[in-house]
Amino acid sequence: MRTAIKIMLLPIGLWAACSNKQQVRDFIPGTYVNQAQSAYSIASDTLLLIPDEHAGNLYQVVRGTGFQRIRDGKLQPKEYKVKTFSGVWDEAKQILQITQDGSILVFQPDAQTLTVGTAVYHKLK
Repeated sequence: MRTAIKIMLLPIGLWAACSNKQQVRDFIPGTYVNQAQSAYSIASDTLLLIPDEHAGNLYQVVRGTGFQRIRDGKLQPKEYKVKTFSGVWDEAKQILQITQDGSILVFQPDAQTLTVGTAVYHKLK
C-alpha cells in the first residue's frame, strides 16, 4: 500500500519541482537594485539581466554603479561605472554564473530578490 502511494505521488513531486524551476527561470529577466553605505562611500547598483535570444541559457548582465566617496565627512562628486558581463544559467543548480569572474547569482522569486555574495538586490516591477 505504501509503495502504491509513493508511486502515485512521484509524478506530482516531479511536476512541482519542474514548475518551481520554470518559475525561477521566468523571474530572471529584469532590473534589480541595491544600495549600500559605509563610512567611506554611498553606492547604488543596478543590474539589468537580458536573456540571449539565440541561446536559452545565456544572459547579458549590465551592471551600473553610481557612488560618492566620503572624505573628511563630505560627499565628493558622484561617479559612475557601467560594465557588461555574460552569464550562464545552470538549470540543475538554479544559479546564473558570471563567466568573467565566476560570481554566482541566486534568485528568490517569492522575495523578489537576487543575491550576489552578501549583496541582496531587489527586483523592480
